[in-house]
Amino acid sequence: MSTTSRWWHQPFRTHQTNLREIDAGLDVEQVLDHIQDIGADTWLLNTAGIVSFYPSRLAFQHPSPWLAERSSGDLIGDAVEAAHARGVRVLSRVDFSKVHADLAEQHPDWCFVSATGERQIYNGLWSTCPSAPYYQERSEEILGEILDTYPVDGFFFNWFNFSQRDYTGRNHGPCHCAHCQRRFDERYGRPLPTRADWDDPAYVKWLEYTRETLGDLAGRVRKLITGKNPDAALILAHDPDIAFYEANNAVDRPQPLWIYGTGEFLRTSRTAAPNKPVWVNSVMFIDMPYRFVPEQEGHLGLYFAQTIAHGGNPSAYLVGTPDRLPATSFDIVRDVFCFHRDNARFYTDVRSAAEVGVVSSVRSGERYGGPSGVDKVRGELRGVYRALVESHVPFDIVPDHLLVMDALDSTLRRYKALVLPNVAVLSDDQAKVLDRYVETGGGLVATYDTGGFDAAGALRPGIALRSLGAATVIDRREAPGAMRSAYLRVTDPGDLPGATEGDLVLLDRAYLYVEPRPDAVCSFGLVPPSRYGPPEKCYWDVETDHPGLLWHRHGSGRTAYIPWPIGGLYDDLGRPEHRDILVHALDEVGGGRQLSTDAPAHVEIVVSTQDDPHRTLVHLINYSGQRGRAFGPPLPIHDIQVELPGVATVAAATSLRRGMPLETSRTAAGAVTFTLPHLDLFDLVVLDHG
Repeated sequence: MSTTSRWWHQPFRTHQTNLREIDAGLDVEQVLDHIQDIGADTWLLNTAGIVSFYPSRLAFQHPSPWLAERSSGDLIGDAVEAAHARGVRVLSRVDFSKVHADLAEQHPDWCFVSATGERQIYNGLWSTCPSAPYYQERSEEILGEILDTYPVDGFFFNWFNFSQRDYTGRNHGPCHCAHCQRRFDERYGRPLPTRADWDDPAYVKWLEYTRETLGDLAGRVRKLITGKNPDAALILAHDPDIAFYEANNAVDRPQPLWIYGTGEFLRTSRTAAPNKPVWVNSVMFIDMPYRFVPEQEGHLGLYFAQTIAHGGNPSAYLVGTPDRLPATSFDIVRDVFCFHRDNARFYTDVRSAAEVGVVSSVRSGERYGGPSGVDKVRGELRGVYRALVESHVPFDIVPDHLLVMDALDSTLRRYKALVLPNVAVLSDDQAKVLDRYVETGGGLVATYDTGGFDAAGALRPGIALRSLGAATVIDRREAPGAMRSAYLRVTDPGDLPGATEGDLVLLDRAYLYVEPRPDAVCSFGLVPPSRYGPPEKCYWDVETDHPGLLWHRHGSGRTAYIPWPIGGLYDDLGRPEHRDILVHALDEVGGGRQLSTDAPAHVEIVVSTQDDPHRTLVHLINYSGQRGRAFGPPLPIHDIQVELPGVATVAAATSLRRGMPLETSRTAAGAVTFTLPHLDLFDLVVLDHG
């Protein structure tokens, strides 16, 4: 991340007080005392939209009646003046997703309409539509009033989307307001979809339309803000100055919890836009219906540790004022925020040093197989993600839109190997880029349906990637239960560390029968679904040579193709043999590990670099405190050895959490090694190269 004069290109820490209208009379100095005590330097508070916390002159704003408790009648004016006097920045939270009933009745075309003509109303507020004038026009008037009145340091837009779901979780489907109908017809020449149906091409187009509409609006908002105050940042998911992610929990969220969500977003965002800072807003309560019950400290700690390890800027979010949560809820916030503040020089101008890229594909999720396609793509990515984290393989996530014709120089060259976890949908140009990457020396691991569908989501006659060891899928078995009780027989023990010839690997869910290329090397043999009851009949009559892994050389590079959902199975079942097959394949095509360690699988290791001064930064995160939905203190881990083969001479090594120097040595092969004597939640080991 290059340094600029803008404040948001330096590390920062935010505390969000998501105010209720009854909080308009809060004690500004008391809140600022709290913000500075926990190590934050930026305050995000509600300003406008559903309720305004200043005396707006606009007829379509609703100032809080509790502003009358202030002598000034103006919370935002008081907050900005007091915060800036202390060197604390102020971000304005705005929410244009809902309006009061009086405005809705006057301007019904501002509001959401379902396919059946139903409005979306919750607690007396009507959901608005981003296609309509309130978002498209009035939002700019509100922002202009704020910018003309207060020297705020930035804006955060809440619920900046097309609200298909309300607070109860009810799905109202796509909006059918007059503006959506007209704009969608102009764009696509077809009627709007009536419901969220992934098998309906119109719904996929609707998702595209929502992204384009929000992206266009965000661009205009950003231009407005920059024109009036170049030193004010826009925090948003679409065309922002600062990319946004919310780390949260939910009481109905299915098990197992995806605990790596924060790191996943940061790995993706920092690769897609390396010069754009990322802000992670971590929710301090357990769920929207329970906003005043604090989240577990161990869960918050993992949010924060992932955020700073991957180069993000942490934020802690509560509803109301800080006294709404117990004082102890802020212990973990204070611990991590103060560490981040005191060590800011190690979080400035940092970039990932990962030598592996994992390709993610939103387009595959949307255009491949309907709702089941979304699950198959997400499950495969998550299984690969878990396998690499638990095997201590540093990696980035590469969004598939970066796979364009110039990607060899701009993105892919930095990686020794790529993993394509069921990247089913690939355009011809993307396939050419990947083949060229392998041809010029890169390694590639692909799983399941990768390259089997074209850019529109249509099944290809063959596999798009010439670099893989299979040219064609000759048959597929993927109906429910179709591969239940099937196995892969180990034919080369070298492809599954610790196995012997004839050992069996569980295979379930799906399998692609492929035609190997003439020069491919096949490994593992399919044992088709066999009898599994009663015990007297539990044996099989058929073993085949259909492969579970195909090695292939293409130019100067090498690929491994796994024609079954190895990642999805690992995500669901956690079988170590699935992880080991995958990671071994990656080691082979990529030429070996970036690091080795004796740390247990529940320790994540992130490697980053700084150029000036030249440093290698090694973050370690300890997930051992997680037990399903329960999060306790992590178990301390002692004497973790880390070996880094590709690191230059080390002049000094320091554990910042322990505040102590570490001894380093070099192996006979030239790798740098160090031992971390103690790990609690996280640590940052700094290797100065002198």
